[in-house]
Amino acid sequence: MAACTKHAQEHWSDNDYRACVFFGPGPDYFVKYNNKKALWPEIATQLYISNYAESQADAPRIAKVIHHFEGDQGTAYLVMEYIKLADSPPDLHERTAEALKWLLGVPAPPNHVIGPLGGGRIRHRFFKDYKAPLLFSSIEALERYIEKGRTRLPRSVKPVRISGERLIFTQPDIDASNFGVDEDGNTVLLDFGDIALLPVSFAMYTTSSDKGFTAVAESLGWSGSSNLASMAVISHCLWITGDPKLGLNEDGYPKTKDSKK
Repeated sequence: MAACTKHAQEHWSDNDYRACVFFGPGPDYFVKYNNKKALWPEIATQLYISNYAESQADAPRIAKVIHHFEGDQGTAYLVMEYIKLADSPPDLHERTAEALKWLLGVPAPPNHVIGPLGGGRIRHRFFKDYKAPLLFSSIEALERYIEKGRTRLPRSVKPVRISGERLIFTQPDIDASNFGVDEDGNTVLLDFGDIALLPVSFAMYTTSSDKGFTAVAESLGWSGSSNLASMAVISHCLWITGDPKLGLNEDGYPKTKDSKK
């Protein structure tokens, strides 16, 4: 806690400031810290997926969670093993695609509805500022929200239908910094802050932003979705609107005195 506090005090104004520190002589640990509400979904998601990965021979390496706890003033801490990464190999892009493909096959936990485990808003580039304005109580609520955005556009924009889609784990941020290779040549899956259970179309929307993942999309039967073109237009509308909630509640309905805030 002291090391994290010191790091925040010395670097909070840096342009590249990140709320994390390396700790121990090795270093031995990698520690992330944030307010509990923001960090808990990442903790819950990483715990679940890393536990599942332990029984899967083809799983990428995931840092083991050593401990997590809440400290002073609601700050939460996630203590993980430190994984020393090797220089990025020429095939990192292909390795990243395989790690994403493995992640899509992780089964959903019982009774989880949508989004990151442990609660929290969906983080995805479809939404304004990469963060959903609402928690969304269900996949149907998300579809109603998207439809409300579509009504602000010409009728030529087709509806987005996701309510019948399977929810899968996906990494909305496929930046190279979220993937790596350790010194033993194992592909490493990093940073669970954005990973969540999302409809297939949202996973497709992510991979469609990078031509290098076209083969992965095709191998999963994702090519040619009718949703993607409309999602791109609606997303642009959401990014420029002054009301990202569109006047809706978490069920995707207009707010009333009795509706959820």
